[in-house]
Amino acid sequence: MATAVQARLPGTVGDRGVRLTIALAVLGVFVTYVPITAVSVSLTTIGTSTGGSTADLQWVTDSYIIPMAATILSAGVFGDLHGRRRVFLTGMAITVLGAAIAMVAGTVAGGLHLLWVGQAVTGAGAGLLLPTTLALIAHAVPDLRARARYIALWATGLVLGLAAGPLISGTILRYAGWGWIFVPIIALALVAGLLAALRLPESKSPQGRRLDWPGQITATVAIAASIFGVIEGGQAGWGAPTTIAGLVVGVAALAVFLRVEARSTSPILQLSLFRLPAFRAASFSALAALFAIVGGLFLLSLFFGAGQHLSPLEIGVRLLFVNGVTAVANPFVGRLLAHRQPITLLAVGLGLGAVAMLLLTGLGTNTSFVDVAWRLAILGVADAFMLSAVAVAAIHAVPHHLAGMAAAANTAVRQYGGALGPAVLGVILSSRMAGGASMVSALHTALIVNAVVLLVAAAVCVVTVTRRAPTALS
Repeated sequence: MATAVQARLPGTVGDRGVRLTIALAVLGVFVTYVPITAVSVSLTTIGTSTGGSTADLQWVTDSYIIPMAATILSAGVFGDLHGRRRVFLTGMAITVLGAAIAMVAGTVAGGLHLLWVGQAVTGAGAGLLLPTTLALIAHAVPDLRARARYIALWATGLVLGLAAGPLISGTILRYAGWGWIFVPIIALALVAGLLAALRLPESKSPQGRRLDWPGQITATVAIAASIFGVIEGGQAGWGAPTTIAGLVVGVAALAVFLRVEARSTSPILQLSLFRLPAFRAASFSALAALFAIVGGLFLLSLFFGAGQHLSPLEIGVRLLFVNGVTAVANPFVGRLLAHRQPITLLAVGLGLGAVAMLLLTGLGTNTSFVDVAWRLAILGVADAFMLSAVAVAAIHAVPHHLAGMAAAANTAVRQYGGALGPAVLGVILSSRMAGGASMVSALHTALIVNAVVLLVAAAVCVVTVTRRAPTALS
């Protein structure tokens, strides 16, 4: 049987070290995504306990997202230079520390500010883990077909994290305070860190690379400031001084970053990668896909809670029809990726996602469980195509020694889209409701915007495929 397996995936599956690397990469991405949904469905409970306002609660989520997005590019460079095992262990240690701070916040009076700190620390750990887990797979499995299957498995870990979060927190909140929702995160990170310390082989790609401090600093400022500006725009208004300051600083830092990287002998991000149409399409699609996926889940969570008055556990069960179906469909998508162009399958996923968003405009306050479930299941299939194909497309588009950089760049763009989605769609939702529209009507408008975003990205992928663009730097 081992021979047969090796024949299917040459040079990979028979290696026990590779199998362990894949398992730890999947566990790592699972650990980074559990907190996102675990905390989001607990916000009502946290608000009741701490007396926090809606804006305060928004920052519980955002304090995780901003550090995560801001540290991703640096993580790719650190992994290439100092070793991905070392970065993986550091990310897990920071995750344990952040989750422990957040857990303690649930036991002290006025713990909301301490929770922000814990979330920020955990987010920084997640920013180290996300590109590192993907780069571990890219470098452990050089065979493109085998790698495509394993990246699909990695994406399965991602969506299982999203699916498990609401179920874990919903169950815990029935019996204990909100601080306890961070205990499973601590336990998982400790297990992953211990296994990695004992068994994970080291890998590096230092060819001519060095730390690009100007690039790392300006990239971090650009990402953090622009996300802050968008979030503040949704909360304080687009003319508020904090909003304007955040956006101006973000744009200025981006301009400096591009200038610095163009002149650097060892850039954190080679701008020449964007000359590759496949990488360019994968990057734009990553932004659009996570904008729609995370933004869509944000909208649906609000609707199920405020519109249908469901408990956190009931919301988690419904969202399982998205993330659970995605997890089941991912192995099938992985097999397709071994034989089809990832950009083609990405276009299919984006198009199907747009269809799913339009179907979800049929939801109302009295929509039955079954009528909700089949619509969410279609979205789950679309997510499987998008999440697996977008990562494969980015890595396949570049030379092997740049896989870590491509993984970090693609992950940074994904997380940027994931941060923008709830902020922008939340503004649309609140603006429509402030104008007198019902929550259902406002939800439908935001879902239509989501569909348009996905259709534009699908069109970009189709154009890339039809032009038969090159897939590697010469």
